[in-house]
Amino acid sequence: MGCGHVATVTEASTVVYARKDTDATTIVSPSLHVKGEVGPTTVTAEYAVDAWTGASVDVVTAATPAIHEQRHEVNLTVGYEKGPVAVSANFRRSMENDYDSNGLTLGTRLSLANKNTILGADLLASSDTVGRSGDPGTAIPSGSIGGRFTLLQILDPRTLVELGFQTLVVDGYQASPYRYVAIGDMGTCSSLAPFCLPEHVPDHRVRDALTLRFRRALGRHASAGLDYRFYFDDWGLQSHALEPDLAMRVTDASTLTLRYRYTTQSEAFFYRPRYFTLAEVDGFVTRDRKLSALVANELGLQFMQRRESDGSSRVWSWGLRSTLSRVDYLAFVGLDHVWAAELTVLLGVAR
Repeated sequence: MGCGHVATVTEASTVVYARKDTDATTIVSPSLHVKGEVGPTTVTAEYAVDAWTGASVDVVTAATPAIHEQRHEVNLTVGYEKGPVAVSANFRRSMENDYDSNGLTLGTRLSLANKNTILGADLLASSDTVGRSGDPGTAIPSGSIGGRFTLLQILDPRTLVELGFQTLVVDGYQASPYRYVAIGDMGTCSSLAPFCLPEHVPDHRVRDALTLRFRRALGRHASAGLDYRFYFDDWGLQSHALEPDLAMRVTDASTLTLRYRYTTQSEAFFYRPRYFTLAEVDGFVTRDRKLSALVANELGLQFMQRRESDGSSRVWSWGLRSTLSRVDYLAFVGLDHVWAAELTVLLGVAR
């Protein structure tokens, strides 16, 4: 009689993420991650909760009270590897009282030249429904489809480089049902604007990104990396992000990583700090600061340690990551900059 594969849990971890910024926004997000194997098949399940409280400039200028929201997200990934080929499927479900999102990612990886070259391709798709809290009759659809392609090449025993390209086509409602835009005054609905209209942006958007990752070992106890990302879309928005980092082995079981990220972004073609007439941009109006010109600086420090249990095959790990960032808005009425502090704590076990 044949013997089937035995299901085994190989990893389990929990992460708690917290963020606080100077724009009166607080986020606390605990999550749980479990990974198991059934022969050559891996199954990964993740569950996360975001508890979000905000009284940001967008909320204040729209003359609405502070917002308290919870988001629940479930991720399920199944992977299979045989020889040089690996395939995976990921399903994501995210739920809020005013937002529902379902996402699917189908991926494949091909290893060549004794695993010195790895080609990757992913199909990305999502179906979303946007609503408004307190208005159960509001359900506006939105969806996206796209692809991601990567090439990872090991140049020598100490150096690797990865090139990537991603494209995503988004159709449907892409504004915020809570965001209102002043017409004809100082740019905020709390001023003396004669009109205050719901945000209106195009229903179609093509989003593209080119990425470059480079990493090199610096002896046995350190390595340095450099990531670059160029983003552009048909709304006229472009951004450049550069992120160097330095990782050091403090002991045989612990590492310390220092990283810095610099981002610069232009504005969407219909964005204005103030709208004096609707005719300026064919009726499109927004108060979304993410569509304005900005410059961002972020500094992060991470410590990770692994410890093997005596008399067992389990390996325990714990980590701490802290980040301090500042975003400067170059043309946004009511907000010049935002400071944010983030803290992430991780505890996990693997076998």
